[in-house]
Amino acid sequence: MFAYGAKGFSIASAIASVIMILHFTVNIFLAKGKFSIEPLLKSIPLYVICIAGIFLYFKIPVPKFVSNTTMLLGYTTIVLVLSSLGIALSSLRTVSIKKTLIISFARLIGGPIIAFAVIKFFGLTGYQAGVLFIQCSMPAAVLTYLLAKMYSPKEQADNIASVIATSTFISVVTIPVIVFIALTAFG
Repeated sequence: MFAYGAKGFSIASAIASVIMILHFTVNIFLAKGKFSIEPLLKSIPLYVICIAGIFLYFKIPVPKFVSNTTMLLGYTTIVLVLSSLGIALSSLRTVSIKKTLIISFARLIGGPIIAFAVIKFFGLTGYQAGVLFIQCSMPAAVLTYLLAKMYSPKEQADNIASVIATSTFISVVTIPVIVFIALTAFG
């Protein structure tokens, strides 16, 4: 969240934590068609979020070697996830370009509309509102594809991969507009 600096990054991390938990509960439920707490219990990010919450709540300083290791692992994870998506896209057969475009635009237009409603409902202002607005306006998440690949039929996973690629391509235009709106409207 370069637009809002360190304060914005902390808010973005909290929002990302909630999204991560939703990915490992609601998304898996939607992909499998049945609810199970097992994937959540096997999810390392859940435990990391809990440990981070304890550190934050009790204001425990994180040792430098832990912080550095975490950053390096995070960078590695980004490369691995994007490589996985790239491999999927190389063998992708898009069934319906029209459907992919509709879902991509729905994601990129619906996200900011929902964010604005949440901002108004909770009375958020300033950088908190701006960070939420920007984060809700991002393209479809790669984690959605990885979960679909694990829990859904191949055709659905391929459709999700094409939506991620399409919404990411379109977001090259939409993200600068969204950041401008966020900085103008929410400071």
